[in-house]
Amino acid sequence: MSDSPSERHCWCGHPDLGAYSDDYSVCRACGTLVSRASVIPQTAQAADDASQELYSKTYWNERQTKHHGLPDIVARARLDLPERCTYWLETLLRYRPPPGRVLEVGCGNGGFVALLGWAGFKAVGTEMSPWVVNFARETFGIDVYAGPIEAQAFGPGSFDVIVLNDVIEHLADPAGTLKVCAELLSEGGFFLIQTPEYIEHLSYRDLVAADDLFLRHMDGNNDEHLYLYSRRSAGRLFSALGFPQLDFHAPLYGYDMYFTASRRPLAVSDRELQAASLVKTPSSRLVLALLDKAYESNDRAWAIKRLEAELAAKR
Repeated sequence: MSDSPSERHCWCGHPDLGAYSDDYSVCRACGTLVSRASVIPQTAQAADDASQELYSKTYWNERQTKHHGLPDIVARARLDLPERCTYWLETLLRYRPPPGRVLEVGCGNGGFVALLGWAGFKAVGTEMSPWVVNFARETFGIDVYAGPIEAQAFGPGSFDVIVLNDVIEHLADPAGTLKVCAELLSEGGFFLIQTPEYIEHLSYRDLVAADDLFLRHMDGNNDEHLYLYSRRSAGRLFSALGFPQLDFHAPLYGYDMYFTASRRPLAVSDRELQAASLVKTPSSRLVLALLDKAYESNDRAWAIKRLEAELAAKR
């Protein structure tokens, strides 16, 4: 990828990018926002955790709190488990009850890998920072490998599910990196993806006028978020990999896009089957209790929305 914003192409190879904002151009060919950052790193591996490098120890602590206004990695290790991690597990279980082999690329604090293990999966993760790898190992007692997926020794068909949550927007070569991931999936394997959603019909002016939360993923973040995908561009990216079946789900946060990508339509299991697959060990029973609470909260939220809709219809 060229270092010059004016010469940079989209991940799809299309060179003719239109203006969108000071930080991003737009590819009309596939529907992707393309970062205009002056320098794009070819690898995101953090070689020096004492530096200000992206994805280093400093990134997971100081940049998260001071730049993004988010909790640091220590707080997230606690906060994510009952919310984000449980939500992701609920989705995964619909298509793949345990046992199974799961890889989370960019596993961060390691909480989701741990939850998967407690549920009965054989789960491992990868991270770019040696410090973060050690943090996840020590915090949750999980298997985490340092470095990009291209550098790992996993064999073809090693996994039934590959998770990339809040990752693909950071990839300098998404088609190349995801091609490596695709080769690691078993015949019936699938991807679970969460990434910020670029809604194509909204201009940058529209986002600013609405004070849209999607702006948090754009303004001042184009050195991290190299590509921001629409549903159209996500479909094109995964179809090119041989995974044309995209099933979109309601994201935990409204500014995200959340989906599975598979070679063929996935069979969906009901809650009873999911529950039966979890009542195996003390740890899986704990996971089931967390899910029960999540189901209860979701059902209550939908009931409130239905009631609000009914009341609005009567006005």
